[in-house]
Amino acid sequence: MFTRISTKYKFASILLCGMLSTHALAKTSFELSNVTTEPGKMNSYFAKRGAVELPVTVIQGQHSGPVLLLTAGIHGDEFPAMFALQRLKNDIDTSELKGTVIIVHLANLAGFHGRRIALSPKDEKNLNREFPGKLDGTHTQQVAAFLTDEFISRADFLIDMHSGRTSGTLLPHVYSPFVGDEKLDKLTFEFAKATGMKHIVMYGERPRDPNNSISYPNTAMTRGKPGLTTEIGHLGQRKEEDILADLDVVFNAMKFLKMLPGSAKENPAPEIYNSLTAIASPADGFFTASAKVGDKVEKGETVARITDYFGEPIATLKAPVSGIVLMINQSPPIKKGESPVTIAVK
Repeated sequence: MFTRISTKYKFASILLCGMLSTHALAKTSFELSNVTTEPGKMNSYFAKRGAVELPVTVIQGQHSGPVLLLTAGIHGDEFPAMFALQRLKNDIDTSELKGTVIIVHLANLAGFHGRRIALSPKDEKNLNREFPGKLDGTHTQQVAAFLTDEFISRADFLIDMHSGRTSGTLLPHVYSPFVGDEKLDKLTFEFAKATGMKHIVMYGERPRDPNNSISYPNTAMTRGKPGLTTEIGHLGQRKEEDILADLDVVFNAMKFLKMLPGSAKENPAPEIYNSLTAIASPADGFFTASAKVGDKVEKGETVARITDYFGEPIATLKAPVSGIVLMINQSPPIKKGESPVTIAVK
């Protein structure tokens, strides 16, 4: 496993150069979903395949460089990144841009309009669990296949931009996946640090099989491309501070990739976590948290309580490990087996 990583790598720039695909290095027009964008231009349109439509923007720089894929709305109830990417398309100066930025403004249109938590009302599936998708599958599986075939295939780097669900709060963090490829894993970690986020979770729990990649960023990783997941904002809100934090991530990433002038601003004291521990509820009832995100908890410390439908206490949730509370539920309903608290461990 790719754990306990040093926070400094002498050869990050060499790794970066080595990972850029040859198609990204030519200063030419860029075609995506049968729409061509010329150097120095921007196109916003619906990319279409079969019954799937995705609102996208392609920004083609006037200079050669990598292809960065930015996606919001894999889950339709996670809003800050959607607003951030709407602003981004007007904030990039194509005369300075090196390479290509692909923006998927909203990957899960059905979930967005259905006001659903994670799932699509078309087939009750979670898009982030259906990759690499199926051309002849359900609607969500077709969306996953389109993103895999047309978007990930054209990208060199990917950032999948999320926030906490409408029923929970979280500490802003970035997942830095690892798949057992030392060169790729190191570059992905450098990419994660370059976002400027303080809390970085090393994540190696997804399959290594590109035909069973499960999640969106892992699909990129299993195809040799660094893919991050950011988590900023929560509770179905669209706070200005979260939108600006998402934009900071993107501009830091673009500077790291030398797509824009300047240097990425890494967090001066990043916190690196090597594992996550979820605490499951032993019963149905009402959930009440006694801890909050960002709290440092010790093993055995109470973090939440469960009461029955009459208000009587039936369970106490205690931290099974020492760490920091990364995510916690804020909604009273709880079912046996659900995990309303996640602790990040160094």
